[in-house]
Amino acid sequence: MPQISAKKIKGFAEIGPLYHDFSFFGASNEQLSDHFIKNQKAKAPVITAYIAYAKAMCETTDDSPNPSFTELFCADGYYTMVASRLGCSPCLGIDNNSEGHLNKAESVVEILGLQDCHFIQSEINKESFFEQTDIVANLGGLYHVSNPREILQNSFFQARQFLIVQSVVSLATDHDTYFEVPAPGWSWGCRYSRSSFHRMISELCPNIIDYHFNELPGNSRLEDRGSVYYLIKK
Repeated sequence: MPQISAKKIKGFAEIGPLYHDFSFFGASNEQLSDHFIKNQKAKAPVITAYIAYAKAMCETTDDSPNPSFTELFCADGYYTMVASRLGCSPCLGIDNNSEGHLNKAESVVEILGLQDCHFIQSEINKESFFEQTDIVANLGGLYHVSNPREILQNSFFQARQFLIVQSVVSLATDHDTYFEVPAPGWSWGCRYSRSSFHRMISELCPNIIDYHFNELPGNSRLEDRGSVYYLIKK
């Protein structure tokens, strides 16, 4: 695992607590809460593996030997940076920055010495238009919106070769027609069950290469505890 200098370690300390743990890059940083720590341990191995697989399988040209990558709902841009370290270029992270996590992304990129990572502060909705990239990762965004089918369709359109999806699903029910807006106990967002999410995504993105399910131990409510992952080929 690559190591970072004492100067860069100091840089992480000056930035303060982050949404993600950056030990993947040989770094040591403080995370915002135990909730984030537990959930990243569940999500990161699957998402990182999907990014690595998609990168390896992308068709490239001599003019563009590395696949391009976009992360939607990127928060602090962690998976944008993972994709860059794995060899994707350029890598773009997009988020509305409603919680301020994106403010630290450029500083982290500089500390890690990554190239070709860029970030855009923007809403992501059915009218959003961003330049197509070889790989698009829609991570943790679909359960935050009221129209996930339309956002998913737009994400699928943006991807030239692969789409990666991660979303929270409810464990309180597994009915294959369950869909609730707003999410239970919230005034916003939505919720699918594991089965209803699979039914929805299979209708819109039929070429599923792999899918996975696990639980998010940082979330106590059954309605927030399930997590689904999909690797989809265009």
